[in-house]
Amino acid sequence: MRRPVRRQLLFIIALFVLAFGVRLAYLLQIQDSPMFDTLTMCAEYHDQWAQTILRGEDFSEGVFFRAPLYAYFLAFAYKTLGHGYLWSRLIQLFIGAVSCVLVYLLGKRVFNDRTGRIAGVVAALYGILIYFEGELLIPVLLVFLDLLLILALFWTSDKPSYGRWALCGGLLGLSAIARPNILLVGMAFIIWIVWRYRGNAGEISSKSLLYAGSFALGTVLIISPVTLRNYLKGHDLVLIASQGGMNFYIGNNPQSDGASAVLPGARSTWWGLYEDGKRFAEEETNRSLKPSQISRFWYAKAAKFLVKEPFHFLALMAKKFALFWNGNELSNNRDLYFFARSAPLLKLLVWRFVIYFPFGLIAPLALVGIILSHKNSKEALLLEIFLVVYMLSVVLFFVTARYRVPVIPVLILFSAYALDRFVYMIKRKKTSELVKYLLVFLVILIPVNLEIPGYSTANPGQAHYALGSVYSEKGDRVRAVEEFEKAIYYNPNLAEAYVNLGSIYGDQGRHELALEYYGKALEKGADSAFVHYNIGIEYQNQGLFDQAQEKYELSLSLRDNNPKVHYLLGEIYLKKGMVQEAKGQYEKTLRDDPLYALAFYRLGVILHRMGKRDEAIRNLEQFVRLWDGEPERIEKVVELLEEMKEKGGK
Repeated sequence: MRRPVRRQLLFIIALFVLAFGVRLAYLLQIQDSPMFDTLTMCAEYHDQWAQTILRGEDFSEGVFFRAPLYAYFLAFAYKTLGHGYLWSRLIQLFIGAVSCVLVYLLGKRVFNDRTGRIAGVVAALYGILIYFEGELLIPVLLVFLDLLLILALFWTSDKPSYGRWALCGGLLGLSAIARPNILLVGMAFIIWIVWRYRGNAGEISSKSLLYAGSFALGTVLIISPVTLRNYLKGHDLVLIASQGGMNFYIGNNPQSDGASAVLPGARSTWWGLYEDGKRFAEEETNRSLKPSQISRFWYAKAAKFLVKEPFHFLALMAKKFALFWNGNELSNNRDLYFFARSAPLLKLLVWRFVIYFPFGLIAPLALVGIILSHKNSKEALLLEIFLVVYMLSVVLFFVTARYRVPVIPVLILFSAYALDRFVYMIKRKKTSELVKYLLVFLVILIPVNLEIPGYSTANPGQAHYALGSVYSEKGDRVRAVEEFEKAIYYNPNLAEAYVNLGSIYGDQGRHELALEYYGKALEKGADSAFVHYNIGIEYQNQGLFDQAQEKYELSLSLRDNNPKVHYLLGEIYLKKGMVQEAKGQYEKTLRDDPLYALAFYRLGVILHRMGKRDEAIRNLEQFVRLWDGEPERIEKVVELLEEMKEKGGK
């Protein structure tokens, strides 16, 4: 083996060991965190989806709402190593370490070996990459696939063939079924391919079109099974997922702040957002809509905002552009800086003091690197295309730390190139040139690290709320109360914290205190339908059935699709002897939740008393099939069924 090749191989091994070692140390540090095995928001959604795949069931009826690749990747990890959060994270951190090697190879290919080495080491120690690789979220796959795609494009451009271009397109397709916004980058790549193989006079050649067509074909071949599955399952033509329109409106409406994943008027939970987005669209159009129609509805609604308030829209786009390039790591799940404290290693690698480290340093360096690359590297154009178009694909929707992660490796490459050129200038004593670019760096550094008003992460209220939710789920009510109280202390308008405190006090039988907190939650703008439902439970637990009925009916007047409210209202009607009304509520329970076992039981008993034997048997048999509670109730129902069938036979 030649010495340069051996040295490169040794560096690759050393880089991988460094990257994986740092990530393994991080994994060991976060194992004791209460957040490690209690998932929330998107991570919980992915976990539930993956488990559903393993059971051979559909996670949701019809088409995919979200792009499916990550859920299937997670299901594969669970299938291979068992359903545990340690091994799945370990696999992701391994992939993250491989991505660091890809960063090195790209830096070497586009710039030079020294730039590649600097970039690889920076990627190995980049705290935000490590953090997201340790979460059950999509970025780890996106970073790996996008780096592989860019490398494949360079390698294929050196030795082009139709098959290689199709393989490149296949990598784009894989990335798209993880997050579809990469397709916008894919369109730019097609233009790059056509431009790269243009004729001598600059005209478009047949070869360039065939190469671009092969690339596009590879993408289509990977995506088409997802599209076909959507059509067969949902009888609806949806390319990958139906979430796009709603996400576009979330980022482009009069109330949008450009960063929060909030649909005006909708609940903040994952399923609440999904259900309310569908309900709002159908109520406004006054008809039942397919997922593709719901998505088009929200796109059209955002377009109306653009046309009606163009200056507001442009100001919002400018704000999102500033958020994308700001050093602050905005999160729509949890405060990254707050949770970095739970891992000493991450605390060293992610912090804010004078600057937002590391993005606040890497981004200005990268922009200087882009300026320098125009003088010295023609190959950097492809990286620039990826960076600019991917940024646009994020800014068009809304900006958070998680969504800009795929561009971080490219920024690292350009920042490494800037450092390499600075070293070159120092060695060659090009002082004036060095000072010029350092001044450019400082001019960019200042605005990137300014705090944008209204987007500070200094208030830890939401983080304490998230931690309280985890403790509550774990059954540690004492710590949960402490965290929710801290959340309210830092953010007195955090309505969800009042709701959760009300729920805890209600479970403890402290009904007056529970009602007090529910009242405060309503004052702070909490989900009224949900809070009135909880207040109804408090009254029902105290035997105040009239007050409970009033609250349940009020909840249903605000949102008539909560099966639990219908069931509890049915219970009250039954206690009052209003059998027909109770029957109607149990039927509505099953309308909204066809697997609600107790509703089948109640209906079966009512129908039995009405003498409707066959209907009663069907409902009671459904109850027996679905019920996973105390076995005594099953035994009684089975006895009743045998008695009914025996009498029916006679």
